[in-house]
Amino acid sequence: MEYSMTLYLRQMWRDERLTYTSYNRSITLNHNQFDRLWTPDVFVRNLKAGVFHSITVPNRLIRLWPNGTILYSQRLTLTLACDMVLDKYPMDNQTCKIEFGSYAYTTEDLVFKWREDALPVEMSQAINLPEYVITGITHLVCSTSFSSTGSFPCLSAFFHLNRRLRAYILTTYLPSFLVVLLSWLSFWIDLESAPARTSLSILTILTITTQSSGLLRSMPAGSFTKAIDIWMATCLVFVFGAFIEYSIVNTLSRRQKAKSMKQAAAAAATRPSKKPQETIVFKCSSCLREAKETAKNGWADDQQPSNTGPRQRNLSPEEGSGGAGGNEDGGEKAGKADPCFPQSKEVFAMAVTADVAAASNVKRFWPAQLSKNKAVAVEVFSRILFPIMFLVFNLIYWPMYLF
Repeated sequence: MEYSMTLYLRQMWRDERLTYTSYNRSITLNHNQFDRLWTPDVFVRNLKAGVFHSITVPNRLIRLWPNGTILYSQRLTLTLACDMVLDKYPMDNQTCKIEFGSYAYTTEDLVFKWREDALPVEMSQAINLPEYVITGITHLVCSTSFSSTGSFPCLSAFFHLNRRLRAYILTTYLPSFLVVLLSWLSFWIDLESAPARTSLSILTILTITTQSSGLLRSMPAGSFTKAIDIWMATCLVFVFGAFIEYSIVNTLSRRQKAKSMKQAAAAAATRPSKKPQETIVFKCSSCLREAKETAKNGWADDQQPSNTGPRQRNLSPEEGSGGAGGNEDGGEKAGKADPCFPQSKEVFAMAVTADVAAASNVKRFWPAQLSKNKAVAVEVFSRILFPIMFLVFNLIYWPMYLF
C-alpha cells in the first residue's frame, strides 16, 4: 500500500565555518548558493516516488545565523510505502510512517535528533482526509545498525489514521442488509406461487453478487480475507439459503400432495358404493384451482363429500344408457363427462379438501399439525431460524471488528 503527502522538510545544523560577527541578524541566502554549502545526505527510506517543486523558482529556503546555524527548508511531494493491515477493513485503523536516514554518514559522523524547542512534526489544521481521520502523530529516533556497513542515524514519524465508516454503512452494509431481509419475504408467499418466489430469490442473489463485484473493484488488492468480505459472503449464504429453502419446501409439498391423492383414492376404493366407479385422472390444472376454491368457499349440496360414505350423483336409466325414452341431453351427459367435476367426485374432493387443510396449517402453529405436513413445518421453521441466525451473526460480527 502507499500514500502521498506534500511536506516542508526542515533541517537545522551548525557549521562553525560560516560564523560571522559583523552583522547581528540572520541572512536569507539565494537558492543558487545551495551548491556551495555542505548539507546532510538525508534520504527517505520508504520512498516510492518523489517530486521537488521548482515553480516558479526552486522551493528552497536557506537561512544563516551569526553563530553558524543553518536552516534549510524545501518543499517536496512524496509517495511513500505504508504497510497496512486490512483484516478489519473497512473498520480498520492504520499507522503509516515516514522514515529519514543518512545514506553515507554513520552515527560516528552524524547524529539525527528531533527538535526539542518546537513541535517536531507540525500539521496544518486545514488538512481533512476524505477517507481517514488523523488521530495523532508520534515520532522517535530509529538508528539502524547493519553488520556490513555500520550504524546509521534515522528518524521516524508515525501518522495514526482511523477509517471513516459512515460511507461504507450507507453504501454497502445497509443495502446488503435490506437485500437479505427482502429474501425472507419468500417465506410468506404462498407455496403455489412458484414464479413469484423463484423470481424474488434469483433477484436477491444477483443483487448481492453484483454488489460484491463492484465492491471488490474498489477495495485494496490483497489475497487475505477482510471484514467486509465476511459480511458479503454471509449475506450471499443467507440469500442463497432462502432459495434452497423454497426448493426443499416445494419438493416436500409435491410429495405431500401425491401422498394425499393416494390416500384419498385408497379410502374411496374401500368404501361401499352403489355402482362401480372409474379411476379418475385429472390433467387440467384449472380444474384443480377451481376445486380448491370450491373447497375453501364450501361445497355445493351435490358436490359435498360425505364423512360417512360416498354421496354419488344418481343417474337415471335414460341418463346412464342414453337409450329409448331418453332425451339427447341425457345421452350427451352420459357420453361426455365434465372434466372439472366428473360423475364421481369422491376421490378428487377428498384430495382437494386434504390439500386445502394442509395449506391452512400455515396460519396455525400447533406441533401436531406441523408434524403432519413437513413442507409447512419447514416453512414455519425457516421464518424463525433465518432471522435468529442472522441476528446471532451480527452480534458476533460487529463487536469483533469494531472493538
